[in-house]
Amino acid sequence: MARENRFRRPGPRHLVAVPGAGASAEPRPRVDIVIPAHNEEHRLGRTLSAYRAACPDAYRFWIALDGCTDGTAAVAAEHAAEDARVHVIEYPKLGKGGVIMETFRRCDAELVGFVDADGATPPSELRRLARAALRADGAIASRRHPTAVVPAQRPLKRRIASAGFSLGVRALFQLPYSDTQCGAKVLRRHVVEQCMPLLSARDLLFDVDLLVTATRLGFRIVEVPTIWVDRPGSRVRASDSQRMAASSVRLWMHHRVLPVQESAAASGAALASEERRAA
Repeated sequence: MARENRFRRPGPRHLVAVPGAGASAEPRPRVDIVIPAHNEEHRLGRTLSAYRAACPDAYRFWIALDGCTDGTAAVAAEHAAEDARVHVIEYPKLGKGGVIMETFRRCDAELVGFVDADGATPPSELRRLARAALRADGAIASRRHPTAVVPAQRPLKRRIASAGFSLGVRALFQLPYSDTQCGAKVLRRHVVEQCMPLLSARDLLFDVDLLVTATRLGFRIVEVPTIWVDRPGSRVRASDSQRMAASSVRLWMHHRVLPVQESAAASGAALASEERRAA
């Protein structure tokens, strides 16, 4: 029987400088971006228009409708009719993590990621993440890095709740990342394929579960300072902090009871090393 993966405490955060949007190092491989959406009829259209206009043909956008009861499906369908890169999939209410995981199963691009439907991450920043992911096993956007640009501050209660959640997550899971919850992440497809069978979170803790699993499998995920524009109408409230704290504890217990095994971690590390050498 394989022993538990008792990994060492992570070292300093992996931070990378990425060329700006005008750089010529645009990723050659295809990029599949999942956009989870629950009742986003007033924000999704603007987001899709921006991404369609700024992202090259290598990008595909998978709109994962999470039990929508408003006009979000109609907005998504309109964009899909205009642009073959836009794909729409309707689900019952599964939660953010649930619809992302189900849609990941349909993605076959070399780079696979997700971004929030509100458009807080500009298209240029999404493309920077894709370039960063090509030089590692994946890349996540960070709003907490000193060089990140956040033009409008969020309400104080949300900032306090977010800071407390980040500190708690780092303490519980020994993660080196300062911002696990920023809704923009891009990974190599083999990372997603190895992590998926080991994930359990279907709610807002999906991001944490994904990063914990990828880290324990030996993959190198870099944290990229980002431009992030707060949008009105956020689905996350300061009052959700207690629910997210409880979910964090449940996820921690899950990883204690069912840890990533050494054999799986060794396999992940070997594959990560081989992929980086090939790149």
